[in-house]
Amino acid sequence: MDKFDFNGKKVLVTGASSGVGREVAILLSAMGAKVVIVARRESELQKTLSLMEGSGHSYRVLDLTDFDGIVETVKDIIAKDGEKLDYIAHCAGLAVPIPLRSMSLANISQIFSSNTYSFMALLKCVAQKRLFNDGGAVVGISSCVGVYGQAANAVYGASKGAMDAFMKSAAKELRPRKIRVNTICPCGIKTEMLANQAIKAIEGDAINELPDYLMLPDKIASIVVALLSDSMQYISGVAIDVDEAKTWED
Repeated sequence: MDKFDFNGKKVLVTGASSGVGREVAILLSAMGAKVVIVARRESELQKTLSLMEGSGHSYRVLDLTDFDGIVETVKDIIAKDGEKLDYIAHCAGLAVPIPLRSMSLANISQIFSSNTYSFMALLKCVAQKRLFNDGGAVVGISSCVGVYGQAANAVYGASKGAMDAFMKSAAKELRPRKIRVNTICPCGIKTEMLANQAIKAIEGDAINELPDYLMLPDKIASIVVALLSDSMQYISGVAIDVDEAKTWED
């Protein structure tokens, strides 16, 4: 098949109610994929669905902090049409600045459940041959904070660093099935999630008021889709910096 042709392929996209997840779902639909989108907000999932091209797409309302719920939902998605998944784009996540003095077990667990345990649950599904086809790929959105750190974001950074570490071992375990696993580590994307963070109070009150140096969700989506594609068949077990080399200036 054409290397950027996803015709006949079934893809799961998490966090598809907004931001990068929505853009990934839209782009994959334009490339012929059959896309299943998941997130918590049903109305926003319906909006994403209305923006997608083609037919056969569906959505599931899912709390991605529920490890067992993720596994059971994936099983149900497969049972509905009997078609296993070929690709997963894990775009869901939670970023909440937490100074060291404010850490609690509850907020640590919340962030790790959203960012790390959800990724682990999805890869548990990938490891089951009855749920995921050989020769596919998984891409998770991590963060440069996990690599380089950031003040007041140690918990978030740790959750993303753990995600990257988990990915590397998962890629080795899944290599015999020719399943590739990678993460990308962007540094600031112009999304609703970021607009709701501390930066909102400092630099803008809405997404369109966030600073221009932030990266655009549709551009990040293109990177995710490229990594899922067969053109990247030799790339696996890698956490890729996506920051225009700006991190090296700090």
